[in-house]
Amino acid sequence: MSARVAGSQRIALIVVACSLAVLLGGQAMLGSVASASAGSAAVESLGDAGLAYLSGLRTYAAAVLWNRLEPVMHNYYEDMHLSEQRYMLSTIQVVTWLDPELDQPYYVGAWILATNDRVDEALALARHGVENRPDSGILRVSYAQILQLFAGDDAAALENALSTLEDDVYWRNDLEKHDGYSIVRGILLTAGEEDRAGQVLVEIERLDALIGDELPSGAHDHDGDGVPDH
Repeated sequence: MSARVAGSQRIALIVVACSLAVLLGGQAMLGSVASASAGSAAVESLGDAGLAYLSGLRTYAAAVLWNRLEPVMHNYYEDMHLSEQRYMLSTIQVVTWLDPELDQPYYVGAWILATNDRVDEALALARHGVENRPDSGILRVSYAQILQLFAGDDAAALENALSTLEDDVYWRNDLEKHDGYSIVRGILLTAGEEDRAGQVLVEIERLDALIGDELPSGAHDHDGDGVPDH
């Protein structure tokens, strides 16, 4: 690993370590104050403000750590298949604890686990992501895909795939929705849901026309199939 990459990782770890120290110290302090002055409106107000601050700090620390990790994955390990990037798992565990609503670590981590024969862990992580971000289309698709490909649970995969077609599901952009719907269509066809698969295909073709055939700037195709991996 280059000195530059190693330096970036050290910086990220230092930032997170400091944030964790503040978080744990702050939580302990708020807990002791609350215990000593239970029932005080002023103390409760102070506690609420402190918890909001600590929550924001956790989210910030998660973003810093994840944003430091992604360039390593995309640049230093650019030609390495995602399944081989097991070094990410420990960081993903920390990031999802710090910010349970950050979606990317869930589906990246779940895929790494599943493709390394750690299917139960992959399912647990993917399910945890859906529980924390029930509006996320990509997390529902990720869970459905792992259920079908690695757990062999076609019924549960179909249920989760269908849930991504609801109106209140969030997609980061057209490319993410396009790739998600392509996976959903495959699950529907496997289940014999040809009519619904046809409806999904109509939306895929509409998105195709918007996106075009080329991988957009910033997309990453680790497995070389012409489709962005994340």
